Amino acid sequence: MTSPVKKGYRIVFLATLIFGIYFETIIFFYIQSNKISELLLKDFKVIVALKNQPDIEKITSQISQIIGIKQVKYIKSEESIKKIENEDKELYLSIKSMSLNPVPDIITLDIDPAFMGNINSIVDKVSTINGVSDIRYKPDEIIAIMHTIFYSKFLFLVIGATVVIISMTFLLAIIQVGASNFFTSLVESFKWFLNGMFGSVVSIIFVYIIIYPTKYISPLWEWPCALWHLIILLSGGIMGWVLHQWKKN
Repeated sequence: MTSPVKKGYRIVFLATLIFGIYFETIIFFYIQSNKISELLLKDFKVIVALKNQPDIEKITSQISQIIGIKQVKYIKSEESIKKIENEDKELYLSIKSMSLNPVPDIITLDIDPAFMGNINSIVDKVSTINGVSDIRYKPDEIIAIMHTIFYSKFLFLVIGATVVIISMTFLLAIIQVGASNFFTSLVESFKWFLNGMFGSVVSIIFVYIIIYPTKYISPLWEWPCALWHLIILLSGGIMGWVLHQWKKN
């Protein structure tokens, strides 16, 4: 017949295993969405084409004053053509065969992520500036950026709420059974703490085995750092300790 202690160990192990799988998965997707949003933000630019012989200082000064624009960079036509030459020889030869240079001077704009939802207003303001001939950007990329930022922030809030709940559970357990009872028999309690950590360790390994194959599908794959895993291990240990104290008292 199974002893109550062994049965208790199994319950704590399974509880912390399930919790660890949930927590590890949430953290992994938070890291992924955060990395994707950073890459999309780095790649996204608003391209402002300028008219012939523009007043660069005046135009850049006016654009810089628009709220939501983080950085303004002026690129001469010659620089753009040089880049085309390095990246696309056929296009470069087509441009060089033309009697007039079709590549204008441009200004690239970095948009503050907090103002991505207000991009149309920013573009409208830039378009009214004298010397601006055209503005180009990718609307679909804006949607992707806003969604990944939302997912990243949402998952971070879920992680924060999980840590707060674990902390509250620990404090409520102390209040429920009394501090003197909760911290008695620390040697015995530590066994349950380790059992809870063991469940978390297995959960981390389990999630890693399941998720690792996706590393060869996506170049953006990134495993959480040791600090995140330490949080999961400590949370599992605290759960094991609390469950033992509630059972005992």
